[in-house]
Amino acid sequence: MKIKGQFYFKQTINGNLVGEWSNYETEPATESSDLQGVFDEKAPFEGTYFSTWQEDGKTAEFYELKITKVKTPINSKKFDLEWNDNRTKKFTGQAMLCDNILIGDYNYCG
Repeated sequence: MKIKGQFYFKQTINGNLVGEWSNYETEPATESSDLQGVFDEKAPFEGTYFSTWQEDGKTAEFYELKITKVKTPINSKKFDLEWNDNRTKKFTGQAMLCDNILIGDYNYCG
């Protein structure tokens, strides 16, 4: 099964994330992520989160989400994302910032 999709996240004043996701088989639905640890205003979006989203109006998944900034100078505004279930990589993605919104795409890893 190959799933590709897109998402966006806004960051709250407390460092949590709210947004929406979609793929080529679904309509947009909500996703939210609670920051684990202390919010660092100098490193927005970076960190580890507990993430959950809706599918067909029901809570579908609960994964750990890790967001890290791409460390090369040419891509300094990009972020890598990884959604894990019990330390197993389920989705990976990459995103960029636009008007303080993280916008990106993701792929299912299996």
